[in-house]
Amino acid sequence: MLESLIAFLLSVTESMGYLGIYFYMVMVGTFVPVPSELVLVPAGYLASQDKMSYPLLLLSGSLGSLSGALINYFFAKLIIKKILSHKVTFIDKVTNFFNAHGKISVFVAPLTPGLGQYISLPAGLSHMPFRYFIPFTYAANIIWVGFMLAVGYMFGSSEGDAHGA
Repeated sequence: MLESLIAFLLSVTESMGYLGIYFYMVMVGTFVPVPSELVLVPAGYLASQDKMSYPLLLLSGSLGSLSGALINYFFAKLIIKKILSHKVTFIDKVTNFFNAHGKISVFVAPLTPGLGQYISLPAGLSHMPFRYFIPFTYAANIIWVGFMLAVGYMFGSSEGDAHGA
């Protein structure tokens, strides 16, 4: 049963290709609750088997996640702010928080499972400057995507060692 599930995930991930992984990670970067591990760990495994390129996976995954975060950012900046325009005190609190802790928040949150995709909403609501939002968010995404790919890569590498022993 477990072997067939793993085979299915590997097959789906490989058939998605880099563009599919990009768009999957766009969803991960928004508030759609899909786990990045579902695709990134199998993709790392495939990279260890020379079926996919680790650098291209890192690029497509991290850019996809950043793109999703930008969708959330603009959604909050353009739509949520209008909806909450009567809640000036709330918007002021969020803005004050982001003025004081925004940079570290957008860097650490994407490294926290279940929290990362939501941090771009208050960042957009507070109009956090792009010169901070994009590099800090992208750096965190590279770390997260790279780590998940590395986990899959290690599984693939250790499997090869087990068969060779």
